[in-house]
Amino acid sequence: MNATSDRLLRHVMAVIAVLAAVVTVQGKRPAPLTDFAEGGVSYRVLKPAPEGTVEVRKPLADMSYSGEIIVPDSVRHGETWFRVVAVGDAAFQGASLLQSIRLPESVKNIGAQAFDGCSSLRRVVLPSRIQSIHMACFRYCTSLDSVRVPEGLRIIEFALFSHCTSLRTVTLPESVHEIGEQAFAYCTSMETIALPSRLTAIQKEAFLACSGMQRIAFPATLSRMGVRAFSNCISLREVELPNALRTLGESAFEGCKSLEQATLGGGLVEMGDAVFRNCYAMKLLRVAPACKSVMRRSQFAGCINLEIMINE
Repeated sequence: MNATSDRLLRHVMAVIAVLAAVVTVQGKRPAPLTDFAEGGVSYRVLKPAPEGTVEVRKPLADMSYSGEIIVPDSVRHGETWFRVVAVGDAAFQGASLLQSIRLPESVKNIGAQAFDGCSSLRRVVLPSRIQSIHMACFRYCTSLDSVRVPEGLRIIEFALFSHCTSLRTVTLPESVHEIGEQAFAYCTSMETIALPSRLTAIQKEAFLACSGMQRIAFPATLSRMGVRAFSNCISLREVELPNALRTLGESAFEGCKSLEQATLGGGLVEMGDAVFRNCYAMKLLRVAPACKSVMRRSQFAGCINLEIMINE
C-alpha cells in the first residue's frame, strides 16, 4: 500500500470514528419529559420543546393540592420553558383541602371532573377566553358560592355545577346557547339566575331540585325545555314561557309546590305528561289558543285549584 492510499484510509477511519461518536451521544439523549412538578403543581407534557406546552395533571406521588393555588401561564423545568394550556381530566378531583384556584389566560380547556368533589373550594378565577369546560368539572364543590363563566363558552355541559349546594350567584355569558343535562341540578342555594338572551335549549334535569330558586326569566329565543328541567324547584312561584318554545318536556315543573301561576306561549307543538303535576298551589294557567291541542288532563294532576285562562 503506497503512502497516498494509507493517508486516505486513515482519513476514512477518522470520519467513521466521528460518526460513531455522534451516534453514541445521540443514543444517550434523555427520554422526552412526560410528567414533572414545579411550584407545588404537577404537569404533563403535551408538546415538547421548542414550542413546549403542558397541562395541569393529578398530583404526582407524595403530593396533594390544598389551600390557594395560582397556576402560572408558563413553567420552567430544567432548561425548558413550557406554556400551560389546559387543565387535564380529574386534575384536582377530590382535593378536599383546596380553597382557591386561579387559572392563567393561557389555559383554553378544562377537562372533565377537573375539580369534582373539591368540597372546600370557595373561589375560582377562570381565563377570560376559555374554549371548553367539560362535564362535571365543578360537581360537588359544596363550598363554592359564586362563579363567573367567561364569554365564548357555548354550552354548559353535563353536571357542570351539579350539587354545588352553596352556589348563589352564577354569571353566564351571552355566548351560551345551551344548558346541558343536570348542569345546575341540586344547587339548593340558588335563588335566581339570569339566562343568556340567545339561549335556545335547557336540557333534561338542568335545574332539578334547585329548592331555593324563587324566580327565573326565560329568553324569547328558548325553543326546547327537557324532561324534569325544573322539577322540585319548590320555591318557584311564577313562570312565563316564551312563544318560541316548541317542546316542553315531561314533568318539567312537576313538584314545584309553591308555583302559583304560569303562562304558556303560542308556539308549543309538544308538551309531555305531568308537566305541572303536583303543583299544589297553582291557581292560574294562561295559555294561547294554539296550546289547547297539546294539553291533556294528566299534565295537571294534583293541581286542585287550577283555573285555565285562554288568551284570545
